[in-house]
Amino acid sequence: MYRKRKYETGKTPLKQLIMEGSSRVHRCFAFPTDDALEEKTRMNHIYRCCVHSWSWKEDTMLWDTHKDLLRYPAYIDGGGLNEDGWKYVQREVSEHVAHLAPMSTLKARSAEIKRREDGSVEEIMENPTSNIANCILYRKWDSKADAFLLKTYDNLSFIPGRQRKEFLDAEDWKSLQLWFAQRFGCCPTQTQLQARTRIVLQRR
Repeated sequence: MYRKRKYETGKTPLKQLIMEGSSRVHRCFAFPTDDALEEKTRMNHIYRCCVHSWSWKEDTMLWDTHKDLLRYPAYIDGGGLNEDGWKYVQREVSEHVAHLAPMSTLKARSAEIKRREDGSVEEIMENPTSNIANCILYRKWDSKADAFLLKTYDNLSFIPGRQRKEFLDAEDWKSLQLWFAQRFGCCPTQTQLQARTRIVLQRR
């Protein structure tokens, strides 16, 4: 019924990855967060992903996009990118890595990396300020995710030969979260998963 996850977890079991990732997301709130992205999160337009963190993929896409935009005067202000330029960078990174990154992280990280002769992108700052270890990546809710939540909720609510459950229990929600991660390769926190499911149920 549920597809194999679309990303590699190495030797870490997916359940453990979700648990550790959820703890990491909560720890990240001890550091500054992106107000604009957090507002969209509170409105349930996007969610905080607890199985993805900043990686070489984000570094590579950021470097390529930033360098390319510096060739266009419309995106330049005082030798660097203007706000329109940074918004473009954020969109491009999001489209290629399927996650939204905080604007402050993009700006800080762009000054900390460079492309090597072998084509890889490396960190060049001895004391980087971007704090990518505590950067939350976000992903948009979409119709496929909503349909999955609705169908899976209904399946978990149905007990053959018995009355349908009025509410899911804790183990049900853990299962839904695990199956969501397997299906979409991303995973919201339990709180966000439940909040979005309530919205989907109210809409039908």
